[in-house]
Amino acid sequence: MKVTGLKSIMKEVNEPNEFILESFDLLHPYYWIFRINGVRVKTLFLKLEPLRIPSARFDVFINGLFIRDIDYVFEMVDNDFYIKFKRENFPQFDRFGDPYTINDEDEVKINGDIEKFV
Repeated sequence: MKVTGLKSIMKEVNEPNEFILESFDLLHPYYWIFRINGVRVKTLFLKLEPLRIPSARFDVFINGLFIRDIDYVFEMVDNDFYIKFKRENFPQFDRFGDPYTINDEDEVKINGDIEKFV
């Protein structure tokens, strides 16, 4: 592989991308669902694709706290990217004793191999 090919791969993998998700369906019985319109997961160099597991391609944060990949499911539908947070993986009550919930006021971000689709 040529050096220019390696530079292209490194730029693609290391390019910082951060997006704020908007709430989509917070009343679903099993998930809190958030989405971003008009984005896609970047296509990687074909030889790297099988080596990079999907959950290693981006990180998800709620109010600045890292969320493990076992706590959510993601999917692409057309040009919309959805994150579905599994309700059963979050605590039943918050630190004040109120039922735990994720709502519109929470800042949900994704950082990684996501790009705006034009």
